[in-house]
Amino acid sequence: MKKMIKENRPFPKIFTKRINALKTQRRCIIFFFLIFPLLFLCVFGYYPALKLVHMSFTDWDGFRPYYSYIGVENYIAILRDPDTLKTLQNNIAYFIVMLVQTVLALYFAIILDGKLKGRNFFKTVIFMPYILNGVAVAFMFSYLYDYTDGPINVLLHSIGLGDYAIRFLSDSYFINFSLAGIGMWRYTGFAMVIFLGALQTISKDLYEAAYIDGAHFFQTVRYITIPNIKRTIEINLLLGISGALQAFFEPFVITKGGPAGRSETFITWMLKMAFEFQNFGQAAAMSVLLLSIIMGIILIQKKFLKTGGM
Repeated sequence: MKKMIKENRPFPKIFTKRINALKTQRRCIIFFFLIFPLLFLCVFGYYPALKLVHMSFTDWDGFRPYYSYIGVENYIAILRDPDTLKTLQNNIAYFIVMLVQTVLALYFAIILDGKLKGRNFFKTVIFMPYILNGVAVAFMFSYLYDYTDGPINVLLHSIGLGDYAIRFLSDSYFINFSLAGIGMWRYTGFAMVIFLGALQTISKDLYEAAYIDGAHFFQTVRYITIPNIKRTIEINLLLGISGALQAFFEPFVITKGGPAGRSETFITWMLKMAFEFQNFGQAAAMSVLLLSIIMGIILIQKKFLKTGGM
């Protein structure tokens, strides 16, 4: 066969048929491997998303078999509703804590990627909160944050610092930072593991050469570590931004959005709009608006990282 190729002689028909059969078989295998995931993606992903956008232009209440098209009235109502805008302000606390979480995860990953004794133990300890049951974590922090019987305030009272007891679940904006701190405690380990995977792809020779040239820790992080894991930082920020804007679990389980809506997030308010106020059209519009906000922030983030802002 090699001789035929070298002399540009045509293949016998039996070889041509065999090659065509193999190509057809390969195409069929690829087709059947792709068709079912694409089908599930369209049925359970794209179609519900399109249906959500469609519903956002209606006044459907979740019960009637019919509805009316009202155009962009749901979107106008959202922008005019002070309660909805207030929930977005509450989500800013989660966004700020998410940035702290990303920095902490990167710091832990850099430290534990070195030759620290017992690093496997510390990796396990930091990652453990991520695999704990969410409801159990919420109740644990609900007890921890208790003003009267919580262990933190009990300790402060026992050492004579009762005047400095902390109201974690107060009626001030601080309650959102308290709830966001639960998410930071849970997800820092997960982000750290992602960073660890990226750090292990960086050649250690780069660090050794930098130390020989007199570079200190922060210079190696700035000029070696961050440029080489920029994609991973982007992924972690993407997950963090999405999680911060979709914060739901902690306020739903611990505070129910209270007191007086002080800890209400965009998602919890959207669920109330749908299932308590039976305004599924406006709730769908809120979902579309949230998706647009997330996509906008992601585009800004990608442009920021691409231009070397980090």
